[in-house]
Amino acid sequence: MTNDPGELEPPAPRERHELPDVLSIDTRLIRYEPPQFRNFRSALPEGGDVVEFLVETNAPIPARALGPALQVGTTLVVEVAEVDSTHYRFLAFNPERLEPGAPIDLCWSGRPETARSTRFRFERLS
Repeated sequence: MTNDPGELEPPAPRERHELPDVLSIDTRLIRYEPPQFRNFRSALPEGGDVVEFLVETNAPIPARALGPALQVGTTLVVEVAEVDSTHYRFLAFNPERLEPGAPIDLCWSGRPETARSTRFRFERLS
């Protein structure tokens, strides 16, 4: 029996989950109607006024178990749909919680410490 462990294999490269830079954010107040499903009820709120954030990034947001979120001041906006590889549509179902002048950051949901600061601030919509 030998006590020579030999050479260890190098560790496999780790996937990178860095968030891209935000190039632009367009914000507007829209009337939301939840999708109608035949066999189950949606967990999304019933229709009403919501704030839509159209976010453009300089690269795709990597796919992973945690989804992307917008942190608007102290409010986390987690409902998101990919429009294309660098454009994302976030919906805030509680517009009254959004503070005028609050900074808007991109982060991973449930992980505010991963926030990627942007130069954008939320302005009250009418």
